[in-house]
Amino acid sequence: MRKLTATMIVRNEEHRLPACLDSLAGVADELAVLDTGSRDGTPDLLAREASAGRFAVRWETAAVDDFGAARRRALSLADTPWSLWIDADERLTAALREELRRRLDDGSLETRDAWRIPLDTHVLGRRMTCRELAGRPHLRLFRTRGATFDDAAVHEGVRLPPGATIGDLAGPLDHHTMTSWREYLRKVDRYTRLEARRGSRRRAAWHLWVAAPATFWRQYARRGCARDGWAGLVWAGTSALGAVLRDARTLVRRG
Repeated sequence: MRKLTATMIVRNEEHRLPACLDSLAGVADELAVLDTGSRDGTPDLLAREASAGRFAVRWETAAVDDFGAARRRALSLADTPWSLWIDADERLTAALREELRRRLDDGSLETRDAWRIPLDTHVLGRRMTCRELAGRPHLRLFRTRGATFDDAAVHEGVRLPPGATIGDLAGPLDHHTMTSWREYLRKVDRYTRLEARRGSRRRAAWHLWVAAPATFWRQYARRGCARDGWAGLVWAGTSALGAVLRDARTLVRRG
């Protein structure tokens, strides 16, 4: 019986998706994928996966910009008791693969309704050590039935049914979020446009003046990105830029 579906949303991920799928092989039985408008070879890659039979592939294409809505659409394709939320730039580590296989086999996954997984973030090829980027637990594995995603346009999260129990896995998930600064800027541009749609114009008016220095200080000094050298400096600076863009776009948006 199939037990686990890896759910994801993708767009132009032909270069990063293969490594993600390789890490899922032998753990996930199915893929539930929403393609939100790829113009590269991602659709062909998914078609080849479906033909190869390594996973059962459930795949739809829809132009959905809102991340919460897109996650819900992908989750609706899952047809197994358990769902693992993963992105194309993430990889199951060997430790996590082994832990998931063991728990699926011995039934210990069933002792909880959902599981948090530590996320190890890599920036410009460096495994980060600063707070929130090194081993911070994220709720990524959950019983498919009864779970959904919230309405957040960006930074969405899982909603569990009342009374659901949550455990913690030890093996981490590797997140390669910024392999190229220029490419990451396109992600910042998209995210800040989405955030501006729902942002408070009153808050943005005063926050714009302090957004850059406050965000940089929080990331670089308070959260310890200074320990991560050049990668930490770039991460803190890019975070500050994103905060300014979000507030500026919130102020100028219509309506």
